[in-house]
Amino acid sequence: MWIHEADRSAAPYATQIFEGCDPIQVYHDLLAIPVPGHTKGSVVYLWSDRCLFTGDSLSWSFAENDLNAFRDFCWYSWDEQRRSLARLLNTNFELVLAGHGGSHGAPAEEMRSRLQALVERMNKA
Repeated sequence: MWIHEADRSAAPYATQIFEGCDPIQVYHDLLAIPVPGHTKGSVVYLWSDRCLFTGDSLSWSFAENDLNAFRDFCWYSWDEQRRSLARLLNTNFELVLAGHGGSHGAPAEEMRSRLQALVERMNKA
């Protein structure tokens, strides 16, 4: 099990600990991307350059029909979460698989555009 060192206490049984903000290849087609914000050690996992397992950092809002982040459930830093999501603009993905909130798929260009719009909304909040 992989976990960021900043959240290590949440999974003391984890066998693979990484640190810092640089993405790390955890398997040949699985990339762990640190996204501090929701927690200090939040991570998303990109599988096969298509599926982004986002945990609680990013989800789909069926009510808004758009990507969403939960300010009320941001335990570490909203500013860091905004910066982390902005860094994901360099990542191609077609499917968001969220821990909480909805999951949704669309072409990578659309997901990038929606993520850009979310980051801009977060800047105003």
